[in-house]
Amino acid sequence: MTTAERESAFVELLRARFGLAEDAEPPPEGFLLAAEHHFELARTLKQQHGYVQYVSVVASHWPEVPAKGKVEGDPEHYEVATLLRTVGPGSHVARWRVRIEMDGALDSLVPLFAGADWQEREQFDLVGVRFADHPDLRRLMMPEEWVGHPLRKDYAIETGHLPWR
Repeated sequence: MTTAERESAFVELLRARFGLAEDAEPPPEGFLLAAEHHFELARTLKQQHGYVQYVSVVASHWPEVPAKGKVEGDPEHYEVATLLRTVGPGSHVARWRVRIEMDGALDSLVPLFAGADWQEREQFDLVGVRFADHPDLRRLMMPEEWVGHPLRKDYAIETGHLPWR
């Protein structure tokens, strides 16, 4: 299967089973998918479409945007992007994003991909995203007693932290 055929099959899967609008074009950062479909999409891609390599998970923190005049505000939230890949000739990367609220959690992909373990822990540690049913969700890079998540946009960069500053 060619890369173009895999991309087309991925888009069709999203339309048929995961609520993607018919006229939606693939954005470079990946489709925005409802969080409740995250695990099922990953399982379907792995078991039925050959996406066997877990490439990455990347989380972003989005602070609250207050409403201004006629423009509606946006509450504080996380956005989590996931990338899976097929291997071999015609390899293709499937990418999608989900939005979760600050007190929410995203289903862990560790039951499907062992490679998700430390990557999800990294996003938990540095950004603060929680992954439901993760087998060992604890800090990976920062000391256990560290307060906060240094890659959040509301983390004060000038804060001193011994022994570094």
